[in-house]
Amino acid sequence: MWHSRRERKPVDEADEVERRTRAFIEELDLPPVDNVLDLVPFMEERMSREIQLVPFVPDLSDPEALDPAAPCGVWMALEETDVLFFDDGVSPAYTEIVAGHEFAHMLLHRNKKQSIKVKNLRSLITTIEPSTAQLVLGRNRSRFTEPDEFEAEMFGTLLQEHVSASRAAAVRRSSQESDPIARTLLR
Repeated sequence: MWHSRRERKPVDEADEVERRTRAFIEELDLPPVDNVLDLVPFMEERMSREIQLVPFVPDLSDPEALDPAAPCGVWMALEETDVLFFDDGVSPAYTEIVAGHEFAHMLLHRNKKQSIKVKNLRSLITTIEPSTAQLVLGRNRSRFTEPDEFEAEMFGTLLQEHVSASRAAAVRRSSQESDPIARTLLR
């Protein structure tokens, strides 16, 4: 039985988010990198803001640190600097996805986040404890919605794809440069 246009299901939302996110990433014209964290200089230039990376290892004796809902990464927007806290105890691949997720919030959702205007906090960044960050963030939670979080997850995953493609291209170039037959054929 044929259905009218009104009865058709809308385009799958996940597919639409992926399409939009892929288009946005393509427009960024990202440089080839070996790791998502290598995009920090690009991100700083793009946003005209410093980004500080702060790895932390959760205190596993704290029951809250074992909660599956506990964040593996957090973006804190200060007046002139963005601080990206990330769990240093997870795999490098997962760290890259987390960093990409937070980069997405920086690029796509900045207008939904209020900058923290605590003058002395900047001097604490190098020694800040995760519990202190959580305390500060607890008072200044962002207003991200579930779709924003899904979009950021998609962005992080697609940045990981970009890194994988960059690595593969570098391997191909390297093998072609070291292979005398390939060098001859590619002249």
